[in-house]
Amino acid sequence: MKRSNILLLLLAIMAWTFISCSDDDDFQDEEFESASAEILSFEFEELQPPISANINDNESLITATLPFGTDFTDLVPTIQISNLASISPPSGEPNDFSEPVVYLVTAEDGTQREWTVQLSEAEADAEPRLVLGDPVWNLTPSGNGVPSFFQTDGERGLAYRDGRVLITNNNDQILLLSAADGSNQGELNMEGVDGGSPKIADVAVSTDGSILACNTVEWTSNEGGEATTFKVYKWSDENSAPEVFISYTNTQFRMGDSFTVVGDISGEAEIYTAFGRKFLPPADRGSKIFKWTVSGGQVSDEPEIIEVTSGIPTTARFGSRPHVQPLNIGGGNLIVNANDIEFSKVSRNGDFINRIPNQSRNLWDGFTSYFQIFEFNERTLIATAFPRSDVESRLIVVDITNGIENVTPDNVVLSENFMSGASAIANINASGAVAVNASGNSAQIYCLITNQGIVRYDLRLEFE
Repeated sequence: MKRSNILLLLLAIMAWTFISCSDDDDFQDEEFESASAEILSFEFEELQPPISANINDNESLITATLPFGTDFTDLVPTIQISNLASISPPSGEPNDFSEPVVYLVTAEDGTQREWTVQLSEAEADAEPRLVLGDPVWNLTPSGNGVPSFFQTDGERGLAYRDGRVLITNNNDQILLLSAADGSNQGELNMEGVDGGSPKIADVAVSTDGSILACNTVEWTSNEGGEATTFKVYKWSDENSAPEVFISYTNTQFRMGDSFTVVGDISGEAEIYTAFGRKFLPPADRGSKIFKWTVSGGQVSDEPEIIEVTSGIPTTARFGSRPHVQPLNIGGGNLIVNANDIEFSKVSRNGDFINRIPNQSRNLWDGFTSYFQIFEFNERTLIATAFPRSDVESRLIVVDITNGIENVTPDNVVLSENFMSGASAIANINASGAVAVNASGNSAQIYCLITNQGIVRYDLRLEFE
């Protein structure tokens, strides 16, 4: 074939391709429309106590047991559905639930899904109980597997902020995860973060939205040992660079395995960490609480050191990985635990008051790690990580409304084992963390177990 004919053929193919692509442009210009037609939550907020229904996605079935005496003929549900979808009947409209009711959710692209709501009535003497249900998302061996970003002993701290979960990563950075599905959405600026082992051990959020993180330091008294600097860094938001908020020269203690921020650091707040350490001779193990006070947005230069010496019922004193949180800012008592001791209540003067009655292991069989105290449906609760072994880890929720000394097995909720059916994954530091987003009648709890994964649960009340 002559070169001129070949050239004409190539030009014809190019012209046809251009026309075809032009035709395809109409398709490519169309915006993607969501096919999601989920019911994400179904609540009866006006009941006492408010009830959140159980959602069975596989069967498109919503179930709940309501308090005895409830009028089923005129109930008003609050319903959350997929973004850009619509629902009929709509959220907030009264309905008669004497018989099963079908709700129709229509996705943005027109996809429709029917959901059946079946309600039942509790017995006259039934009491509501705390329920975790199935995980909303589960990035552990019992679910979708350990996240790919996990590093050996690298994830220790967790916090919640405005639709994201903040998780320490690789002992030197903080990742941002979606609270909705656990996906990785970026990381914080770590410019200037230095010193400590690890450099980043824990993360917390002030009520003004500021992000804070601490390092872990340990002074050695051996010849040539040097003082170390305990640091708390502050980020104004997820896009800002960090600044040093607390810098404390440490000459005697291990500090910063975890820390707590209570209140608003732009106004009034308290910041706590503690010295414990299981792997020291008994006489040298720690029982000190360090408290910084923030007033008018200014943090104290030196911490108040609270020595807890009277009545700690253990030769290990605080043990390793101690954590401290007040029951409320500016007053009340403190709760402290560690891998060697159960939850204990102490005064702000350091006097031991009492502890949770788990010495016979009737509440749970093993120690707990980091914890968070929060309010939910007029109850005071503790959420805590339970890294029992390389083959068992769980989330624990404890109702301490009547005092930690009065907790019974009925006040304790354990999640399923995150390591169920999986090969052993070591967690030599027995570390873990929780983060809670509690507002009104709903609470989302996120549980991290070092090396083994992270899970989200939604806490609700159910009747027997």
